[in-house]
Amino acid sequence: MTGAVPGGAPMKIVHVITDLNQGGAQAMLEKLVLAGKRMNPEIEQTVINLGRPGVVGSRLASAGIAVESLEMALSIQSIARIITLARRLRSGPVTPVIQTWLWHADLIAGLCAHAAGNRKVVWNLRNSMPSHPATKRASRAVARLCARLSRRVPAVIICNSRAALRAHVAIGYCAEKCIVIPNGFDVRTFVNSSGSRSEVRARWGAAPGEALVGMVARIDPLKDHATFIRAAASVAVRLPRTRFVLVGEGVTHNAAIRALLAETNLAGRFILEERSDAVQKIMSALDVSCLASRSEGFPNVVGEGMASATPTVATDVGDVRSILGDDRLVAAADDPESLASCIEYVLGLGDEERRALGLKQRREIEVRFDIEQIWNRYLELYSSV
Repeated sequence: MTGAVPGGAPMKIVHVITDLNQGGAQAMLEKLVLAGKRMNPEIEQTVINLGRPGVVGSRLASAGIAVESLEMALSIQSIARIITLARRLRSGPVTPVIQTWLWHADLIAGLCAHAAGNRKVVWNLRNSMPSHPATKRASRAVARLCARLSRRVPAVIICNSRAALRAHVAIGYCAEKCIVIPNGFDVRTFVNSSGSRSEVRARWGAAPGEALVGMVARIDPLKDHATFIRAAASVAVRLPRTRFVLVGEGVTHNAAIRALLAETNLAGRFILEERSDAVQKIMSALDVSCLASRSEGFPNVVGEGMASATPTVATDVGDVRSILGDDRLVAAADDPESLASCIEYVLGLGDEERRALGLKQRREIEVRFDIEQIWNRYLELYSSV
């Protein structure tokens, strides 16, 4: 598929996102833009960040992607920045497709594009709990406002999961404009590496024959680190040659985690590490990748574990059950014993069976969620818009 608009001119895509800190939407934006740059270099892609520069923005800029951070806030200066944004989205010789990410960007950039005369607006929905009390009140209000505008502002609404689609239609989003395009993963980057496994396990001080069960997730109530720790407490009693790993922003200095590790007498069995850009290496070091979330749409970390051929288990949230495709690997949310059973099932497999499970999961990613396939689906949609 070529990246041209009718008339033969190269397509232009402007991505607008609320912030470029590490997160699921930011990770998907990064993968999509880089896949597009590799596969269709003739397409001009730029990224406008409503917030301050973040780690994902730095990586995109290093890869040669034009990134602009508006550093908007609730101040009089934001009015000028909104005018700047509207000018960036204005129709020109080639009207750009405006791909927005996250509710605040959907709202602000969608309205700015309309004010500038550009109707090629595509929203991107990634949260499966837009009305849940655990979602910030301001975010719930923005989501409800977007629901009212969804029949007029976006041309199309992309949902990253069926769960996200159902949840947003339930609060009033226009169902006729919603389509599902799942997250994608770069199977060239996420591979199981024996070298990475040895390197990371040596850094962690893991002994030969010890099984490592880990969760990669930032501190957030919805990620439910407590359920993972309590599941680990059950596994640790029954499988004493198992250690546990938490990697993510905030885990090394979170008081609740420290208190729970002390309560369960597991401090000596846990490895804590801050956010890492080398998730592929982390996955290679683990024997089981785990996600204990209370809510997700399509969790990136599940796909990253599967793409790395690391046996992956997760709670039954969002589209996890259909992604994993094996009920023995899916636990009830907020249920430590259910999660412990999934972990123990994988650790109870022989070495060859566990390796075969990891390879089977990787094949699922290759067949259903390769980022190049997902980019082509986005590109087809942009062309139709």
